Amino acid sequence: MAQHRHLWVKEPRESRFEGHLSRLTDPEQALFEDLQANRLGENVRLEQERIAYGWLEQALRQFEP
Repeated sequence: MAQHRHLWVKEPRESRFEGHLSRLTDPEQALFEDLQANRLGENVRLEQERIAYGWLEQALRQFEP
């Protein structure tokens, strides 16, 4: 996630989701908890559509047989 720090925005406090997400993997849950606790910055948000498609393609290549 840090490689996309330049894409992070500050989300209004009243817009933040503070509920529970039950279908996350352990690493996803840890990240979600870090975001909720503002450990990465105050009200940090990264919209997935801001990540370049080329970066995603490159990242997915590591899973090719």
